[in-house]
Amino acid sequence: MTAYARFRHWAIGATVLVLALLGASPSQARPPHTELKDGRLYVKGQWRFLKIAKPLRNFADPAQVAQLQKVLPILKAKNYNSIALNCYWHHFDPNGDGQIDFSLKPLRQLIQAIEAQGMFVSLSVETYAVGGGSIPPGFWKAHPDALAVNAQGHPVRDTEYGFNTAVPSHFCPAYLTASREFIRNLAKGLPSGHFLYFETSVEPQYMGNQALDFSSWAKTAYQAWLKKHHLDGPAWPGTFPVPAKFLGNPVWNRFRAEALAQWVNGDAQAFRSVAGSDAWVAVDYLETCGPEMSRRNGNSEEFLAALQSVNIIQVNWHWNLVTRSSNTCAYEHVRNVMKEKGRHWVITEHMTLNGSDFKPEEVPAILRDTLKNGTLFGWEFTNIGANSADPFCLYNDDWSPKPLMAQVDDHWAQWMKEVKQAGKKD
Repeated sequence: MTAYARFRHWAIGATVLVLALLGASPSQARPPHTELKDGRLYVKGQWRFLKIAKPLRNFADPAQVAQLQKVLPILKAKNYNSIALNCYWHHFDPNGDGQIDFSLKPLRQLIQAIEAQGMFVSLSVETYAVGGGSIPPGFWKAHPDALAVNAQGHPVRDTEYGFNTAVPSHFCPAYLTASREFIRNLAKGLPSGHFLYFETSVEPQYMGNQALDFSSWAKTAYQAWLKKHHLDGPAWPGTFPVPAKFLGNPVWNRFRAEALAQWVNGDAQAFRSVAGSDAWVAVDYLETCGPEMSRRNGNSEEFLAALQSVNIIQVNWHWNLVTRSSNTCAYEHVRNVMKEKGRHWVITEHMTLNGSDFKPEEVPAILRDTLKNGTLFGWEFTNIGANSADPFCLYNDDWSPKPLMAQVDDHWAQWMKEVKQAGKKD
């Protein structure tokens, strides 16, 4: 061995030793001994089915963080083995410049406490404003031109979910820069190698009840996309309202599908720029299989096909809330793209159950349907909080399960038998 080779061998060994002493490992992007195989989680070679608790709260508020930390033993006793921390951009960064304005120490302590209970932890963000999130007020003050524009030429607010929040154009460079700076700074301030997976902003979409985006930012992006791909798409509409012929054009909707996916891919890479290139990233896939889906995402399978930086697809509307039956076409879209593109995704659900969308008597059919159509990664339950008066919470003030959640908690041993049986069949 040459002198250089001996030095290099020593240096690598010394680096590994230092990292070990610091409690880290080289290129460790998640907890040790974890792997994804055939859409399932394995820990030290053993399949682990997740019961994921998603508590919605202000994680920038030390009091709310401390309250959750206090009840971790209760969640552990209810067989939860993973906690999903959903961090809203406006809670941590009111001026909207992407910098964290509050101490992350309470959140770091919470993560340590979750791990001490033997549970996994994942990190998700809300950096959009359709379906419950909100953009920091300071961002709008600095960038009032970042608003999305609908086909009538009006600035967009969330009228579909009733929050009336101002919606940004995800083509706007200022929005992308600030929101991804927030993602990176949040990941940097937390022990990123301790997260099982990261999740991009909730239910990424345009919007189901309005046609968008027709901002100047979208115009620039569309024209550049046509040029890049040498496509002869329809010319940008010169006046409002936008003609129906343009709205239904397949080239325009392909652009929208691919652009939506690139937004997700960029956010996924923001997490990976901190956590490591092999960090796992999840994304919600909202699919009603209804006539409004072209407004939501342009084209479902083109959107999915362009998702190149994710590992976990979380299907929403896995249960059709109109027909009250399985929404199998959502899963079929995912499977079709996996087969066509050779993807090896985890297929699971966004909010397998929540407190307001489902009925107690439907729960057995819903859960069995997820076992049939997903890849047996786990179930996610939202909102994990004890509030008898809040219909979205799954537990009463005393942490007894409401009737919906009782269908799960009171029969957990039996559900685990069904999970194992589904694993054998698969």
